[in-house]
Amino acid sequence: MARPSPLDIYTLIDKSNCKECGYDTCMAFASDLLERRINLEDCTHLMKDQKQKKNYLKLKKMITPPQKAVQIGKGSRKIVIGGEEVLMRHQLTFYNQTGIFIEIADNQEDIINIVNYLTNLKIERMGESLTLDGIALRCVSKNGATFKNTAKKIADNTNLPIILCCLDPQILISAADEIKDNKPALYAATINTWEQLGQYSIKNNLPLIVTSNNLDELVSLSASLNNLGVEEIIFDPGTFFGAGNIALNYDNITQLRIAGIEKGNENVGWPIIGVPAAYWSQIGKIKKKQDLWKHKYQEVIMGSIMISNDTSLIILHTGQKKEDIWALLALLTLRQSIFSDPRVYPSVDPGLYKIGDPKQDAPILVTSNYRLTKIPVEIDVKGANIDSWLLVVNSEGIGIESAVAGGQFSASAIGEAVKEFDVFNQVSHRILIIPGMAARLSGALEDEADCYVLVGPRDSSGIKKFIDEKWTPDDYMIEYKTR
Repeated sequence: MARPSPLDIYTLIDKSNCKECGYDTCMAFASDLLERRINLEDCTHLMKDQKQKKNYLKLKKMITPPQKAVQIGKGSRKIVIGGEEVLMRHQLTFYNQTGIFIEIADNQEDIINIVNYLTNLKIERMGESLTLDGIALRCVSKNGATFKNTAKKIADNTNLPIILCCLDPQILISAADEIKDNKPALYAATINTWEQLGQYSIKNNLPLIVTSNNLDELVSLSASLNNLGVEEIIFDPGTFFGAGNIALNYDNITQLRIAGIEKGNENVGWPIIGVPAAYWSQIGKIKKKQDLWKHKYQEVIMGSIMISNDTSLIILHTGQKKEDIWALLALLTLRQSIFSDPRVYPSVDPGLYKIGDPKQDAPILVTSNYRLTKIPVEIDVKGANIDSWLLVVNSEGIGIESAVAGGQFSASAIGEAVKEFDVFNQVSHRILIIPGMAARLSGALEDEADCYVLVGPRDSSGIKKFIDEKWTPDDYMIEYKTR
């Protein structure tokens, strides 16, 4: 089915331009609705006017992606998985990044400290805070009371979403009853338990994970749950390790994504999870403790493959201890890269940024507003303890080399920024340091900004050495005044 246009949506709205939704026009509302910046329910006329109910249902169907979205958890840390429209990011974009959950055994020691660590874990990278998305509680004890009490304990100590993992439906339901207001996901319905868990899922509005190693059986279970009335389903086709199984896992996930997203099969159009943590139940006993990292590495490799294939959610074992931060850093960094929007240049606000405690003779460094240029430059300058000013020029979010070639980072653009942000009133000199990749702008910029231009290093890692060796502002000001 072709993607609707804003005009397709606009024709089904009452076109009153009432502004109650916060938009000046219904067309603006339609455009942002298509981009999922707002919800259909934000249109008060559609929700209140009974005459609009038919249009509301049409719109609901029109904007529902072929792979439906599922929410786990509530509140500020809730996660929405799935909801994708395309197989490959470059075809449009991915809207919901892969959720990363860490498993915990219900009979594990020191659970509260682990939960607190996972909840508060935050890695700052390129201007973003990278965090984990949830906890998967496994019923290792096989004891209903232990599983239920641990579920309650975890829910009381974290706002992270929770997946309850137990193949015994009675134990699973008992624990879910304890924390159902937190909207946990239930793992998992099988060929033998789908009806019981399906009824419970409907009654309590909880997402249900269905699992089978056979894709045909998985789709059959989904069809049965759909007919039963379950509104949020998640697929687990199994995760396998050993010779040839990386390809098997990749192929299973890809088949499900193609059937749901590209072919529009409603029984397959659901989020998909992978469980790299299954590695530890498949390898047998580890004989040498010093080889433990090699096994963790295998789990991380599987996780990276699944993230790269837009698997909706993964469950890991490695990562619950502080010494395993390397694994999470690798996966969180990979996810950040893959789930950036290819239609939008990642940019920051132009402006004059203060670094450290710059005095009157502090250098002024110039860079672009491409986020992956500005932030590394800022980090390098701070790391070198250079008190300075950083002039960030609007290059339309494009990096230095490309923006110089395309004209977005030009002498006139830098000159305008110098005037707009009153740069030279902050210091006692008129000297700008531009990146080495923009060296050809130096002559024109001196005329444009009435200043002396120094050509700095091509890479920000060389700024410290450059400042140490070449920052002698009095000498340059003599040249500037005698020109």
